[in-house]
Amino acid sequence: MAKFKIQKGLSDADMMKQWNEEENFEDTMLAVEKAATKPVIHQSSKHTQEAFYREFLTEKVETLIGKMLLDIKMEYFKEGEGAFSIQVKREGKNIVLETAPKKVKSI
Repeated sequence: MAKFKIQKGLSDADMMKQWNEEENFEDTMLAVEKAATKPVIHQSSKHTQEAFYREFLTEKVETLIGKMLLDIKMEYFKEGEGAFSIQVKREGKNIVLETAPKKVKSI
């Protein structure tokens, strides 16, 4: 058996300069992910139009509407109804949300 002499007083960089690691799958995939750019998604006019309409609903308004609809859903649940439908109507300068229990379709 051959004797291998370990030199003393070397820095980590000096000890590792002759060692080469083979590239593995994980390193390859990490490099690909770093190099990948986010693809450009072209939005259709429908998406931009919907985004424009949603600008009128502030976070506060969405939260208030959500809380009220949850209260209504709980009332329907207490009455034995499983789900409900929502209709949006305009009455002059007011927007009205009307709810009704969903009708179950028989097979």
